[in-house]
Amino acid sequence: MRSLGGAALLACLAAASPLEGQGVILQLRPRAGDTLRVRLDQTIEISRSNKAEEEAPEPADAASLVILARIAVEVADLEGSQVMALTDSVRITSSDAYATSPTLQAARALQGQRFRFRVQPDGGTTMPESGAFGGPVLGTLFSQLPATLPREKLVPGATWVRAVEFPLAAAPDGRGTATLNATFRFDSLSRSGEYAMLSVRGRLIRAAQMPGGAKEGYVQTSGDVTGKIMIDLRRGWIADARSVVTLQSLVTSSKGPATRVRVKITQWMRVL
Repeated sequence: MRSLGGAALLACLAAASPLEGQGVILQLRPRAGDTLRVRLDQTIEISRSNKAEEEAPEPADAASLVILARIAVEVADLEGSQVMALTDSVRITSSDAYATSPTLQAARALQGQRFRFRVQPDGGTTMPESGAFGGPVLGTLFSQLPATLPREKLVPGATWVRAVEFPLAAAPDGRGTATLNATFRFDSLSRSGEYAMLSVRGRLIRAAQMPGGAKEGYVQTSGDVTGKIMIDLRRGWIADARSVVTLQSLVTSSKGPATRVRVKITQWMRVL
């Protein structure tokens, strides 16, 4: 909602740090005046079936997105930071059937857009400008830790549980979030004490009417999230975050047989 890449890199990142025994506070506190260049790579695969669950689904629709953005920290205080984001470029490839989906249309509209938001130390974000967030596509770019970080000092090995609204880039009912019940773990601290490595495993659940009301159908969604997140404690920002979200939805309607929808979202966000 993740892997940091090769085993050698993981071993290096997990090396013991002299600060481990003292504990550290995991928080997002970028400094005023800093500008971060961010890249998001995301793939979406969607398959549907009206058949029995054990039978093969229809061929999957697929899309891939690459978003490049700059994040300028305008103001920083004890309550958090005000940030201006500029979407420099959006590159999309997709199957023909998925090309006109609301998710991809929203992503295309982000090209060249500017918007402000506030980042709280625990990872939560708020958007003072109505409608500026651009939906779940940008939610995945700037909300990798939606209000999940504890306030107290932690040592590697610590775990905590959170229930939060998690941004989704694709869902059968078109809504952009689902409730995530997740366990987070502080896996390790780099030898220099500069980087903190976290992991997350959780379960997504949601039940709602389809757009248009009950006559259009009802969707029940569940799924899993796994991920790895690296926080740059010196810069006060997420340096690298990778996740895999798998969703299974059952859409029922009086207009026809129930439809099973399977969605897999793979994403990688990092500071360049």
